[in-house]
Amino acid sequence: MMQTFYILGDPRPQGRPRFYKRGNFIGVYDPKESRNYKQTLAAQIAAQNPEYIQDGAISLECEFIFARPKTLPKKVVDHTKKPDLDNLLKALKDAMTGIVWHDDAQIVSLSARKDYGDVPGIKMVVRS
Repeated sequence: MMQTFYILGDPRPQGRPRFYKRGNFIGVYDPKESRNYKQTLAAQIAAQNPEYIQDGAISLECEFIFARPKTLPKKVVDHTKKPDLDNLLKALKDAMTGIVWHDDAQIVSLSARKDYGDVPGIKMVVRS
């Protein structure tokens, strides 16, 4: 089975976890900006009526498309600046957990890239 998803908007990375201390207890939480972005991603994915994959192997292909800065020369093709690709993937995989798949540990094959394009967003292909 193959499912294709499109998410419009500037791709954003997963933020660094934040720590707090209450007495002898140290806790960790997701920054508010990351939490809100993942909720937005989840809502856009759920609106595309994905078929839930309870178990089994998953192959994921992702393309993160960024708006080309006007000052960037046309000969520059690859997006080699921040954000890091692995941080972009973390936010996306977290948002898809519970909507498209049970656990992102089911992903056995992963292909991802960053590109410049006319319409910023994320294109994903999920195969099971």
